[in-house]
Amino acid sequence: MKGSNGQNQGRRTLWQLLLTGLCLLGFVVFLLPIFGGILNLANVVAMCGFLLLAAVFFWWTALARLLRRIWRHGWGKVLLAASGAALLALALVLAGLCAKVVSHLHDVPEKPCRTVIVLGCQVRGSTPSLLLRYRVQAAADYLTEHPEAVAVLSGGQGSGEDVSEAESMYRSLVQLQIDPARLYLEDASRDTAENLRFSMALMEREGLSGPVAIVSNDFHIGRALTIAEDLGLQAEGLAARSMNYSRPAYVLREALALVKYAVFH
Repeated sequence: MKGSNGQNQGRRTLWQLLLTGLCLLGFVVFLLPIFGGILNLANVVAMCGFLLLAAVFFWWTALARLLRRIWRHGWGKVLLAASGAALLALALVLAGLCAKVVSHLHDVPEKPCRTVIVLGCQVRGSTPSLLLRYRVQAAADYLTEHPEAVAVLSGGQGSGEDVSEAESMYRSLVQLQIDPARLYLEDASRDTAENLRFSMALMEREGLSGPVAIVSNDFHIGRALTIAEDLGLQAEGLAARSMNYSRPAYVLREALALVKYAVFH
């Protein structure tokens, strides 16, 4: 009997250490992008969450005793049940939103698009960031493959940027042998919603027609298409690549951004 109890205890300890290790691995996954200059709310939330889970699993025996004591009280049952339901609901919502983001990671237009909207991203001085270079390259490849298509380059000038994001994309595309006559600059927008709204206004002024392809990094396509649908813009996604090591953080960030958009738009 004592041997059986010892074996059970050993298995529980093994599971505790395994789950603790997996949580610490999750912490590292969201820590790595920081060394590439990527730090946002998603990193912080995920790292704190994984550290908390690691602590829960590591000290599970003591925590279980505490929870049993709380459960004996009527108020404790209500508190634990409500907390558990809230955490489960939050986890399900975030999982669903992350799944939505992931479902668009490999989007390509199903039919040729006459207008491509390239969403802006950070520019360092006048040099496009790595993520923006990926967007520019995806746009250049599509414009080369579809010589009848034109592009709206959308993005204003932010802090630390010597030129607008639209201008930086324009210079890069011209260097990639894209005819400047095929490029239209929208250089006043400050976020994704403005990118799309201002680009739609430019399309109307210039008489540009659809179908429309929205170019952005893979993790951003899902939210961009959600906003486009709300604006009445019929569009498909053209997913540019992103860095593998940073994708989990960006997927979670986009899920949180979808929550923010749903609440405040």
